[in-house]
Amino acid sequence: MRKSLAFAASIALALSLAGCSSIDSEEAMFATLKANCGDAVAETNAQSPVKDVKVTIGGEEAKVEFETPLQATTTTKSDTAVLVAGTGPVITGNQVVELEYMGINAATGEVFQPSALDGSGATGQMLKPGEDPLFCEALGGIREGSRVAVLYPGEILHGGAGIEQLGIGANDDVLFVFDIRNVYLPYAVGNEKGAQTGFPTVIRALDGVPGVTIPVDSPFPKASKDGAESTAIEVLIEGAGETVKVGDEVLLHYTGYTWADGANFDSSWDKGQPASFVIKEPGLISGFVQAVAGQKVGSQIVAVIPPSLGYGSEAMSTIPGNSTLVFVIDILGIKGK
Repeated sequence: MRKSLAFAASIALALSLAGCSSIDSEEAMFATLKANCGDAVAETNAQSPVKDVKVTIGGEEAKVEFETPLQATTTTKSDTAVLVAGTGPVITGNQVVELEYMGINAATGEVFQPSALDGSGATGQMLKPGEDPLFCEALGGIREGSRVAVLYPGEILHGGAGIEQLGIGANDDVLFVFDIRNVYLPYAVGNEKGAQTGFPTVIRALDGVPGVTIPVDSPFPKASKDGAESTAIEVLIEGAGETVKVGDEVLLHYTGYTWADGANFDSSWDKGQPASFVIKEPGLISGFVQAVAGQKVGSQIVAVIPPSLGYGSEAMSTIPGNSTLVFVIDILGIKGK
């Protein structure tokens, strides 16, 4: 991965969660995912006033209108209403979602977090069930492209203590307006491919985390292109999304190992969220670029990278010089697409 961070290599032979039916579209990939965060709209009281929130776009700041005070129907969960329905992938949880949002004191109508909601201020959020401020539960089941209003009871958002610096009192509920810009896969999803002889063995847990066994006593698989040494690539799961091109910014999960001893030197899974990389040199080692460029979103690949396409004779952190690297890579999405 990034040369400066000493990322490296991973492996493969995988058991897919895709099942037996063919997965041939983005919609089909997301349809296989478990709803970890529930269905926010279905779980909202039909009498909640959140459905009456109005949003007007224009200028440097969007305008949000509602009758004050706006009060949640319960102190134990948020209320969610879809203001504009999107048609993209559904939020299921344990995934990165790019969104824009405004924050408003529901009691007074005062804005404490402004936004134009015009696409210029989107940020990536890792949505995990049970993590404060419970965005995952508030947005579960919402489609990409949607605009939603979420009304939080004060007990959930600030524990009934208020947030003085934001002008939020102890008894004030809080309203957020979210624009859901991009929803990414949580792990590789697609059609399982046959394993190749000589590659590491990869088995996935139910949450997508790969377990890897490297045949350290065997020679590593080699590949060549136009007479030159290249990265040996095994596609374990073939996704049905767009094809990655050199220069794309890609969201992915990865785990890296050294072939000689099977040691794991880096993993995005251990960090709790996927990483984002622009697939090009400089910045990434040649072998990593070769492995990811040309693959489809949703795919899981094993890349065996020879020293000449990795870090060469140079030692990088815990990676000895002249190391053959192994990466197991899940391609979760392309930024901006």
